[in-house]
Amino acid sequence: MSAKTNEIDLELYIIRHGQTYGNLGQSMDGFSDLDRNDVPLTEKGQRQAELLGKRFRNYPFDAIFASGLRRAMHTATFVAENQPENGAHNIILHPLLSENGGKEEDYPGLTFAEAKEMFPRIILADGYTENDRMISFTSGWDDYRQLERAEKVLRHIRSRYKDGAKVAVVAHAAFNTFLFHSALGLDPTKLIFDPHFLNTGVTKIVFFKKGTGRYDMDVQLVYQNDFSHLYADYPDYGLEPCYF
Repeated sequence: MSAKTNEIDLELYIIRHGQTYGNLGQSMDGFSDLDRNDVPLTEKGQRQAELLGKRFRNYPFDAIFASGLRRAMHTATFVAENQPENGAHNIILHPLLSENGGKEEDYPGLTFAEAKEMFPRIILADGYTENDRMISFTSGWDDYRQLERAEKVLRHIRSRYKDGAKVAVVAHAAFNTFLFHSALGLDPTKLIFDPHFLNTGVTKIVFFKKGTGRYDMDVQLVYQNDFSHLYADYPDYGLEPCYF
């Protein structure tokens, strides 16, 4: 009897942005209005993103997605810049990848033109125009609404990338939690653990074509929150008592 062949439909890499000033828990007094509302990467965060890009320099993605917040687009830029010739060199900006929370009246986000000037590699996700808001506003949403948003993103990706495609999604800790739940079919209201995402941590989830997955399961969590690309520069990373 021949062994069943595992047929991969999609390799999904869920990635958190590099460290920001907000992650340090420090006061943003003295920063510009833009920096307070759309927090930039620290120098360490940029180095983390650089090391992340080098991790994938020989691993071609079919697509790289990012939210419309600067920290995600900046981190994704390092990945795109390091891609091999046959990899993804553009960054697909998807407004639904925004971090949880936020009110339009507090910060409406960059326009596409403003974001493009800062990050020339960005293009818009299918279904959006340059007149649309580049971030989502989800203040007050419960877990089920956040999960629905993540499911919509996942459907968007899976409908376009198949037959072994490799896709990176660079977003945010809280939103990535719901993307993780959605990918694995978990109910976030019934879990007793938090799948934490450290800065530039990578989570790999594989979707198999129906009926071909190992143990008759069509989704496999390969690893979660891996940051081995940071070990050489930051040997103590991940050992801190606090997780931002």
